[in-house]
Amino acid sequence: MKITNDRSAFYGILGETIDIYQAEHAAAAAFSKLGGYSSSRRERCKVVVGHDASPSADMMTSAVCAALCASGADVITLGLVPSGAVSFLTCACDAIMGVMVTGGRYDFDVSGLKFYRNDGRQVTGEQLQAIQAAIDGGASLSSKQSGRIKRADSAIVGLYQRNLIDASGFTMFENLRIAIDCTGSASAPFARYVFEQLGAVVSVMDSDIDSVDPSVSSFENPSVLINYVKDTESDIGFSFSADGEICIVALPDGRLLDSERLGEVFGRVYGEGFSTEETTPVIMLSDNCHIALGPYIKSMGAEVRTVTGDYSYLAEEYAGFDSVIMAVDRLAGIVFPRRSYVPDGLMTAVMLLSCMNRMGMSIGELSENLPKLIRSTASVVIPSGAFIPVLRTTDLEEEIRVLRSYLSGDGRVMMYRPESNKVEIIVEGIKAAQVSKVIEKAEALVRKNLRVQDGAAVFRRQVQESADNKPAAPQAVNDHYMNVKKES
Repeated sequence: MKITNDRSAFYGILGETIDIYQAEHAAAAAFSKLGGYSSSRRERCKVVVGHDASPSADMMTSAVCAALCASGADVITLGLVPSGAVSFLTCACDAIMGVMVTGGRYDFDVSGLKFYRNDGRQVTGEQLQAIQAAIDGGASLSSKQSGRIKRADSAIVGLYQRNLIDASGFTMFENLRIAIDCTGSASAPFARYVFEQLGAVVSVMDSDIDSVDPSVSSFENPSVLINYVKDTESDIGFSFSADGEICIVALPDGRLLDSERLGEVFGRVYGEGFSTEETTPVIMLSDNCHIALGPYIKSMGAEVRTVTGDYSYLAEEYAGFDSVIMAVDRLAGIVFPRRSYVPDGLMTAVMLLSCMNRMGMSIGELSENLPKLIRSTASVVIPSGAFIPVLRTTDLEEEIRVLRSYLSGDGRVMMYRPESNKVEIIVEGIKAAQVSKVIEKAEALVRKNLRVQDGAAVFRRQVQESADNKPAAPQAVNDHYMNVKKES
C-alpha cells in the first residue's frame, strides 16, 4: 500500500500491494492521528465509513470497521455512497473522522482508502504521510474499550441528499429531461432521487450497482452517454466516476463537457456577477489545467490563483481562502468550498443546473461559446536518469501560447504529469490537421526541455538521439528534481 502520486489517498492492487491487514493498520493509524479514543470523553469517538462499488469494497470495509472498533471507535457505516457523502456526513454527524473505501475514480483493479477530518476536508499531504509513518511503525489495533458498529439510517443519509437539494437554491428543474448513467458508480443511490425531487424528468440508463465493468460505463466510454441523450431526447446527460467525485456532461448536439469545460461554464456564470461585488471571489486552478482555463476565466473578470503541484496542494491552498468559490482540477473534478470540501460529481451537476435555471438560459446557451472540438492525446515517457522541470515555468508557458496560435484561437494545449516518468499531452481544436500539427510540436517541445544531471548541481539538456535512432545513455540523476528555466 502506498500514497498516490497526488498525495490524497492510499491505493494498491488487492493481494499484491494492499491487503486487509494493511487496511486495518491504516484505519487504526488514521484514528490515532486524527484524534483517537480518549477516556476523558463521556462518549466514544464516532467514525463514518462508506464505500464505492468496487469488487473488494465489502471485504475491505469489514476490515476497516473491525480495526476501528478494536481501537475504541463507534462506527457508522453508510454503505454504498460517493466520496462527497462521506466528507459531508463526517462533519454532519460530528464524527472525529471519515473513511472512504474505494477502488478509485477509474480503475476497478485496485483498492484503497481515503480519510477525512472532522471538518469534512480530505486528509492530504503531510498529514497523510504522518499516517503512513504510523503504519510503518506498527499502529496499535487495541484499546481499553472497544466500540460498536451501527448502520446509518435513512435520516442520516438523507442529510446528504438534503445538502444537494439545498445547493440548487430550491430552483426547480420542472420539465427538464435529464439522462443519467450510474453504471458502477457510487452515485447510483442518489442521482435519480435528487433530480426527481427537483422536478426533473429522469431517464436512467443503468442503476444496477453490481455492474462494475468499466467498459460498460459511459464515464469510460462517453459516446454511450451521448447516444443515450439523443435516444431519450433528453436536454442534458450526466455520467459519474466510480467514486462519484467527477461528472461528465453530454449535450444534445453531441458536445461533451469535462471538468475543464465545466469550469469554463461556471467561470462565465460567476464572472458576470463579479463586477457587482466589492470583493472579487477567487477561482483556484491546479497547474494541470490553468494554461487552458486561466485566460478564459480571467477574461470573465475573476481573480485566478494557480497552484503548482498535485491535487493535495490545491486542497490545502483553497482551504485557507474564504473567498474561493470554486477549485478546478482536471483529474480530480470541481470543488465548491461553500457546499462541499471535496470533489463531488452530483454537487457539480446540481450547481450547473441551478446556474442555468437562475440565469434563464438553456445549457446550450450557457456553453454556446465552447466549440465542439477534436481531441488528440499523446504520452512522452521520460527516460531513466532524465527529468523535466515543472511544466508551468514562464518560458514554457510562452512556447505553449505560440502552439495555441496554430489552432485559430479555438483550441487548447494541455500538459500534465500523471506519473513521475510520463508527460501527458492533450490538444483540442476544430480542425484535425491543426490538432495533428500541434500535438507533434508539443511532443517535440517536451523532449526539448528534458534535462539530465551533470555533476553535483549542474543541469544540461538531454543529448538528442543519434543517427541510428538509438537514444544516448542517460546520465545518473538524484531523486530531487530541481526546477530550472529553459536554456536560452
